[in-house]
Amino acid sequence: MFVRLTLADVNEGEMDNALEYVKNTVIPSYDGISGLLGIAACATNDGKFMAWSTWANEGAKEASIDKFNQALAGAAEMLAGQPEVIEGPMVAGQQYIAVSKDGEEGFFARFVLGGGTQEGKTYDDVTEFMTNTVYPAYENVDGIFVSAACKVDEDSGFSFNFWTSHEAAHAASDVISSVISDAVSSLIKEAPEELTGQCDVWKNYIDFPVGKM
Repeated sequence: MFVRLTLADVNEGEMDNALEYVKNTVIPSYDGISGLLGIAACATNDGKFMAWSTWANEGAKEASIDKFNQALAGAAEMLAGQPEVIEGPMVAGQQYIAVSKDGEEGFFARFVLGGGTQEGKTYDDVTEFMTNTVYPAYENVDGIFVSAACKVDEDSGFSFNFWTSHEAAHAASDVISSVISDAVSSLIKEAPEELTGQCDVWKNYIDFPVGKM
């Protein structure tokens, strides 16, 4: 899989309009795009507009990027400046609760943006850490849908986890803090940036069953 994450500042008073545009214009226009697995958007805890799309692979994303960008162009007047795009292949992933393409319930999204790996470490080490330490730590945690990591380059990437609610993520704060502490002590240069938000604008084009992704 391949994930494309877009972050943008919005003009004052335009956040609701931007999200409505994604819901009512962008998402319907993406029906039938080959290789597109899902798309979602939300407002983050620090007031940014955040949208992400999941693809079967990078080739599928590249093949449809013109149509993808054309649909998003209509939101340009709502945004304050050029969006930041971070993307990469999913190198590790675990689905804890099955999610149907016909689902409609909102969820709580948490994205973790790393500042790079420590000297002598690469993102492959982070991938191994996610697979062998992070995913098992979440196995018995209530309310987590999925956890995954994407590689941007040799020493950087981003991860994400989705929860049934903010309350569920908050209840797991000890587990989350322990995982971050372990990563900072042995793998990454500094504590990562966290972007969170309640996501009620989304659509999956496939079912996501429980298991490795």
